[in-house]
Formats: sequence, C-alpha cells, structure tokens
Amino acid sequence: MADHGANAEVESRLELDHPLTFTTLTGDPIHARLKRLVLASGDHLATCTISFEVEWSTYALILAGDWFGMFPATREGTTAGILDEGQPVELKASLRQSLLKAVLHNQADVEDVLKTLLQEQADGVLPLRMSECWLIEEVKQLVELPDELAGGSLKQGYRTLWADPGVIKSEADQSVATLNEIVESYLTRLEWSYERIDDTILRLTFRGDHGQWIVLVRTDEAKQLCIVYSIYPQLITEPYQTAMAVFLNQENYDLAVGNFEMDMSDGELRYRTGIDVEHGRLTSELFGQLFTTNIAIMDEYFERIAEEMK
Repeated sequence: MADHGANAEVESRLELDHPLTFTTLTGDPIHARLKRLVLASGDHLATCTISFEVEWSTYALILAGDWFGMFPATREGTTAGILDEGQPVELKASLRQSLLKAVLHNQADVEDVLKTLLQEQADGVLPLRMSECWLIEEVKQLVELPDELAGGSLKQGYRTLWADPGVIKSEADQSVATLNEIVESYLTRLEWSYERIDDTILRLTFRGDHGQWIVLVRTDEAKQLCIVYSIYPQLITEPYQTAMAVFLNQENYDLAVGNFEMDMSDGELRYRTGIDVEHGRLTSELFGQLFTTNIAIMDEYFERIAEEMK
C-alpha cells in the first residue's frame, strides 16, 4: 500500500493471474484472466478497479452485447480500430460508484475484496461477477515489436467515456440535480433519442437483438421515485392471458431485479424496474444500471413471450 501524504490518494493493489468468469444480464459467461485489483481512496472519491485479459472472441462478444457499459457512444471518437483481430485484449474496468459503498462497508482491504470477487457460490451469481457492475475505462493490446526492438514491450489501445474524470465528478455532484435532469443527461450522453410526454413521463424506442419496443421512464420528484418500463409491442389477447400470467409468475419468482406485469383488462405486458432514492440520490450511473437491466431482460424474454402465444 502506498500513502503519499494526508491529502494524497491512498492505494492498495494486487498483481495476479487468476481465471475469472463474469456473467451477463442474459446469463452468458464471459471468461477472463484477472491481472490486477486496485483500491484507491482520496479526498473526494474512492475507486475499485480491475484489469483482466480476454480472448479476441470474448472482446467481440462484449462489444456486441454492450456489456460492461461498452455502448457505442462511450467509444465514439476513439481509436478502437487499431487493435489486431485475433490477439488477446486487456481491459481495465471500474466498479460502479453506486456499488462501491456496499463493497467497502466492512472490507477496506484489497485482499478481502479479492476473496469476495473469487469466492464460489452454488445458489446464484455473485454480484461482483455480474458484468454490469463494472464499467470498462481502458482497452489495450500488446504490440509485437520488430526484431531490433526485441526485449521491450508496447501496448496500444483506447480509453472510453467512463475514463473521463469529468464523468466521475459529475456523479459526485449530482445531489442537486432533478431526477429528470439526470435521466435526460444519461440518455443524451449515449445519444439515444427520446421524447418527453409530460413532466413525469419520457418515451423512447429501443431495438434489441430480438425485437423493438417502447421504453417509458417515469419520475416522481416529490416521492423521489424513478421507474423504467419496457412495453411489449403486442397486446396479449384473452385466449392467451391465463397461460401468460402463469408463465410470467413463474419467471418473476427467480428474477433478481424488477418484474413482469400484465394488465388483464387490455392485455398490455411490460417489464418494470424501479428505485426509491428518497433517502439518497439518483446518479446517472445508478439510473444507467436500472435502465440497461430493464432493456436487457426484455430483450432476453422477447421471443419467449412470443412463443407463449403460439
């Protein structure tokens, strides 16, 4: 551990080479090798970062699924195209600020965090191994040097939006922002078009891998509530409603976040995720987790819902 003065950042790190498997919101595994774990704390922010290496095919899977916050907008203007296809890729990711307090609540030691990250759990996925708990800040790849420079090493790559200190600072300073400002700032930053219906409802169209649907974001400034709805594009007609209700009830039982709902009067089906921040504050990072979880789950179930009506 390094301590460089009362006002300086205090950092503890571990260098290692250990297999690690993350799990995406749709249950897909992402195999990696954990290379470094760093805990740092300063006057304003604490951070937890990891560096891990993946095969090129896994890196392509991460980009295709927008996992670890790797949305196209976060990579806009980067030199992502300079990477060599087929070669391993090293990724540096930071733990979402909304989760950091819970992680460090009783364990400020880097070795304790490592144990939490690597421990086995038979009855579910460990939170720190969910891909969307982390945001990739840097992407690097080892460059093969010419013979005359043998013995040295060089890495090339790019940084994402999440590496911008201004983004992190804005998360810390958003206590005075309204819920609507935070929601709109997040969607604007990722260049997602939306329309505001009224002071409490915002609507956008989202296209996933398996379909397209309407997403509604509802805010209640007085109660400090923020709710995201993914609306299935087809109404569930009466002959299928009973079977669909049974199916959704079974799936809701195992869903860790959010739930499916169906209006029996008109057959509207939606997936809802929400958060009550009355005794805290909403940040764009926390909203992003709420939003991406919602659309990922709807995309995962889109075709399964259609199958229930055949």
